[in-house]
Formats: sequence, C-alpha cells, structure tokens
Amino acid sequence: MNNISISTNNFQLNNNLISNRNHSSNNIKQNVSFKGKYPKDISKFLDENIDSVLHSNTLNLSSRIKFHKVINELLPNILTPENFLNKGRESKVYKISDKYVAKVKRGFYAKDAVKFYNMTHLPDKRFSSLDFYYGEPVIRLGNTEILKNATPTNDFICCGTSYRGAHSATLDEIQNYENIFVPKCAALPQESYDKFAKGLAELNKISTRKMNLSKVYYTPDIINPNNILISDNDFKIVDKLDKTNQKEPNTLFTMLEPLLLRLSPESYARFNEKLLQPRNEIFKKCLIASEKAQLPIENSLKYEFSDYYLGDILRNNNVSFIESLKSSRNNGDSVNVRLDLINKVLP
Repeated sequence: MNNISISTNNFQLNNNLISNRNHSSNNIKQNVSFKGKYPKDISKFLDENIDSVLHSNTLNLSSRIKFHKVINELLPNILTPENFLNKGRESKVYKISDKYVAKVKRGFYAKDAVKFYNMTHLPDKRFSSLDFYYGEPVIRLGNTEILKNATPTNDFICCGTSYRGAHSATLDEIQNYENIFVPKCAALPQESYDKFAKGLAELNKISTRKMNLSKVYYTPDIINPNNILISDNDFKIVDKLDKTNQKEPNTLFTMLEPLLLRLSPESYARFNEKLLQPRNEIFKKCLIASEKAQLPIENSLKYEFSDYYLGDILRNNNVSFIESLKSSRNNGDSVNVRLDLINKVLP
C-alpha cells in the first residue's frame, strides 16, 4: 500500500498561483494575501462559514446563499495538487483545514462542482454522535461534499489496500500491508478496539423505516478495507455506510474483516509465519472489544468464507473458540467470565 501524504499548506495560495497551473508548488509562499474580501487564512475563514451554516436553521435561506457563494468562489483554492489527500472509485478528497475536507465527485472540477441551482443540504444528525464515523457529509452542495477531517495529522494508515478493479494488490502494497499495517494495528491499545466496537454497537441501534414499514440498518462497507483507517490511534470509517435489511448487521466480523482478513476488495490476506503473533494479537483484541460492547458474534452469510481464511492465517482452532464464546453468552455468563475465558485461551 502506498503511503499517503497530507499537505499542511492550509491553502495559503494567491490568485496568481491558482490561475497558473504550471507554476511550481515550491514557489508557494506562506500567508500570501488574497485580493478582494477574503482573508489570508482561508482555511480558518471556511471553517467559520461551515460552522455558521451548521449552527443555523436548515431553512435559513440567507445563510445557505452566503455559503453557496463562498464555497463556489473558493473552490479553486481548495481543489489544488497541494491540498490533495486521497481518491476512491467515485471521488477525490482535498484538505480544507485540520477540521474539514472537501470531497468532489470524479470528473468534476472547481468550475462545475457547484452550480447556482444546487441546494445546501445539512447532515443526518443521527450519525453525528458516532465519533468514529467520518463518512457522512456535514454539508452537501451539488457535486461537492464537506466532511470532517479524519486525518488532521500525518499519523494514519488505511486498512488493507485500495480498490484496483480486476487487478490484485501489487508486491509493494502487500509488503507495506504486512510490514507496516499489521504491526501497527496489533500495537494499538485495547482502548482503540473498544471504541471501535462501541461505535459499531451504537450504529446497530440506528435504523430507517421504509414506506412498507420494514427497517433499513447501516454498516460499513468492510469488503473494501480502505474504508477504515487508523488515525491518531483510533479506527475511523471514512466512506458512506451500506444499507441492509439485516438487524444488528455489525458483528465481531465487522471488525475482523477489515482489520485482519481483507487484503483488498478482491482478495483475502495470505498466511505469513512471521505475522502469526501480531495477527493473533489483533484477533484477541477484537474478541475482547466485541464482548465488552456486546456485539453479535455470529458471522454474516455475506462473508461466508471468513471462517476459512481466519483459520488459515491464524493457524489455530479459532472458529471453535468463537463457538465457545457464543455458548458462554447463551448460558448467561457475565462479560467478565467471557473475558477471563478469552485471556485464558489466548494468553
């Protein structure tokens, strides 16, 4: 997996540099004044405008029109190579500040990412309490979305490797996954896993009732492990959630798939003798966290091969141990009893 670098320029560019695409980024000066009404630090200026819209009533037409104009005029200062963070199958992400990022659909640029007839949509507040979820836009405006910045520092790494279509991961990506991601994930404190599991348990409580009175539930797209990253010792979901009719869709395997099993959307991780210890550490921490959060422990049919690959990369009788934990739950054993069982079997 390729390392991702984050720009710290905070958009301190002048209009001449923006208009000259061939100008070297090495010549960008710090704190260069903008011509016109915008201040030097436009990242702070945009933060204030975004916060203002979020705190105003969604029907406040004046506030929405003002923000529409500001974001439309300043998009050229945002969508620059210096502020580029990452890209996915459908969009590219650019840094606005340590607080927010701009996500623009692929194929759209500053001149057409926001149209005059676009409406400003505010977020679904049900997801705002989920500290680990960064995939829900705080503002939608045409082909541009404003999201919370999940990676304000350079200390982050994505789970697995990115989507490559029909192509499998490259040798460099596999080596980075095995030499960097797996050890880093294993070294995270138990508290990091506990927060992730708690967030998934909270997500299980959120649902939407459809017209036919059936309910829709939400879960991260864990087939693509890149949707989850490690930033500042926390697991963070950085893409939109999948919808399902399955009640309590987030289980132990919602943690195991991206953190332990998936190399990429197209393939599972391979066995490596040198990774037995850190992988078993990840497995144990996931088990402890899921028990504390009372996550369902059953595997979903959507990931029917997970049990096989779990046994392959860990080389132990983990499947039967999960069944033992399930029996312990069904027998009414307390969380402490189940945690003691984990620590006894997986020292």
